[in-house]
Amino acid sequence: MECPLKAYKYFKIVRAGFLLTILAVLILSNAYTVKTGEVAIISTFGKVSKIQEEGLHFKIPFVQTKYMLETREKLYSFSKSYEYDKSLNVSTKDIQSINIQLTVQASVSNPEKLYRSFMGAHVNRFINPRVQEIVQATISKYTIEEFVSKRTEISRLIFDDLKDDFETYGLVVSNISIIDHDFSDDYERAVEQKKVAEQAVEKARAEQEKLKVEAENKVRIAEYRLQEKELQAKANLVESNSLTPQLLKKMAIEKWNGELPRVQGQGQTLISDVLR
Repeated sequence: MECPLKAYKYFKIVRAGFLLTILAVLILSNAYTVKTGEVAIISTFGKVSKIQEEGLHFKIPFVQTKYMLETREKLYSFSKSYEYDKSLNVSTKDIQSINIQLTVQASVSNPEKLYRSFMGAHVNRFINPRVQEIVQATISKYTIEEFVSKRTEISRLIFDDLKDDFETYGLVVSNISIIDHDFSDDYERAVEQKKVAEQAVEKARAEQEKLKVEAENKVRIAEYRLQEKELQAKANLVESNSLTPQLLKKMAIEKWNGELPRVQGQGQTLISDVLR
């Protein structure tokens, strides 16, 4: 009788150990830590039951599930590299293609609303397609030349639209930035041809302006010389009119050295005659 009793006791110990091991495994496998900048969304039988913030937590095995959601600000990049291409291809008002690379900075303000709306697939189901839609809708209001000259205004409009849409689902947009853009090859060639044509026009305009200035200078010089001749002629006339007989006599007296001429020829005037 002792052997069956010992065997039974041994079986109970083994069974208890086994159950404790299973219980420990269940507890440890359902314990989790929530870090700073994230939350754990707990669902009970498929329905969201609570949101747990940073710290050590446990969930009921087989009954509850958890989804870790990062709430801190993240940078969503719509760019391209050697490994991937997430850049956006959009069209302008004048049907020109632009490849745009931009970044969106956003954080989660209402994790429950965001999770209920997209069940953890908010990046692929909402953020990526919505950014594409808003960028396309905004760019389509501008020509390709306006895109270059009004880039700051376009960025602000994209930011405002994204901010309003993201807030609807518990996301807060803090900044968007257009980091690069590429135009189509056809447009690049057209721009280059336009630049060459504009440079030719500017060169021709400069030559015309130079010739115009030279012609105007020649006219001014001719006018100056004509005025100079007219003034000289007037001066000569004034001088001629001012040489009266009385003035001539006075000038002769001023030049006389005090000696009388000894011989008087025919047609010569003596100083004495002048003094009369």
